[in-house]
Amino acid sequence: MVDRTSSFPGRQILYHQMRTYESDGAVLAERTRQHGVFRSDPELREEAQLHLSHLDGPDAAWLSSLLLNNFPEKPKWAWLLHLGGAMPLACFLGMALWPILLIPGAILALLNLVIIETYGRKITPFFEGFSGISRLLWVADGLSALPDSHTMPPIKDLRETAPVRLQLRRRLGWLAMDRENMGDIAQAVIGYINLALLLDIQVYLGSLTLLRRHQTALVKMLEAVGTIDAAISVASFADGLPVVATPSLVDERRIEAAGLYHPRLVAPVGNTIRSDGRSILITGSNMAGKTTFLRTVGINVILAQTLHLCLAEKAAMPRAIVRSSIHREDQLVRGESYYAVEVGRILNMIHDANGGSLHLFLLDEVFRGTNTLERISAATAVLQHLGRAHLAIVTTHDLELQDLLAADYDMHHFSEQIVDGGYSFNYCIQPGPTKGRNAIRLLELSGYPENITRNARQMADQLTSQTGSKFT
Repeated sequence: MVDRTSSFPGRQILYHQMRTYESDGAVLAERTRQHGVFRSDPELREEAQLHLSHLDGPDAAWLSSLLLNNFPEKPKWAWLLHLGGAMPLACFLGMALWPILLIPGAILALLNLVIIETYGRKITPFFEGFSGISRLLWVADGLSALPDSHTMPPIKDLRETAPVRLQLRRRLGWLAMDRENMGDIAQAVIGYINLALLLDIQVYLGSLTLLRRHQTALVKMLEAVGTIDAAISVASFADGLPVVATPSLVDERRIEAAGLYHPRLVAPVGNTIRSDGRSILITGSNMAGKTTFLRTVGINVILAQTLHLCLAEKAAMPRAIVRSSIHREDQLVRGESYYAVEVGRILNMIHDANGGSLHLFLLDEVFRGTNTLERISAATAVLQHLGRAHLAIVTTHDLELQDLLAADYDMHHFSEQIVDGGYSFNYCIQPGPTKGRNAIRLLELSGYPENITRNARQMADQLTSQTGSKFT
């Protein structure tokens, strides 16, 4: 949903931003400012996107790999290649006076053909990268010419590298030509020129020195172009949302939000939540919104620390690393059951909790893959460990946990509304514990046979009355 970029560099920068918790408040504030610039100026955004779209082709896909790694060194015998390009030309020019030079000229041309088929084939893959660099230079020129009354740093960076672009464009023009779309005659002429002069190889070797010299500037251009595209993408994403807030980030175990919602919902229900130094246990019926709320909190805590926005009316979010155990399933290939997968994931959380960084742990129905007695016992011990030094938000159907975790967790719940023989959900989180069980009542309202629901109620009453009983 967030990715509305127009270029490969934009997608890569956006991916990096969304995968990296940014601790520098100034960097986050600048991102918010740039999002605002493009949201407030649709014409500027559209003009920039037109330029950026030229970096969406296959030759742009490998730009980052090419520029972030060292360019190859010139071979020690490069002088022989220069000589091989010059000698055939000298022979062919001298044929007007000494026709005998046709023979050595032809021999040298054959040697050049061998060079093209051996060394030339090794370096040909770089030519597509050079074509991408040429497009990058062209796009950087266009973006640097945009009106910049807001003094955006990436546009400033592009303007500062203009002299470098001029040098590189002159050198790379030959290699960056789109030869595949040329006519047969043009391709034949270029082939003969290469055969006689090794021109592709000559330009390639000459470009290496220049590219190595200006590699830092090229990376700076790439990042500036990608940053502009990423900012436009986030601005477009925010424009399509009902409401967006700039969060305040706090270095403590606190979440406070009003109107918090999930971006994937067509008609989202905003929820208000506040946790000041305590973890949260959430109970309630299936389908009432517990798991969606967990995901909503996780997404917004990540967005707050990466793109510096929240899907809410207002929000204060912790600077915390988010870890979750929500979607779990058997791993048949590895031979791991549902419970084994969950055990391993929660063990990783325990290891994370022993570190120095604040974490937000999101757990959905802890240990539901095992029997009731051991599930409640193990869940209590684990959640006490995770929730005391860190912030944990947990959903459960085990109402016994409300009493067992009361010292460390605030209780919240979702509920259903039963009216006129039917039920519905408002998906609003409420403070306080769940006061009753409605699962069997929902079976009745869903049309289950009366004898089944009657027997279920009798069994529930019997088990409830058996204080200290053990059942699975």
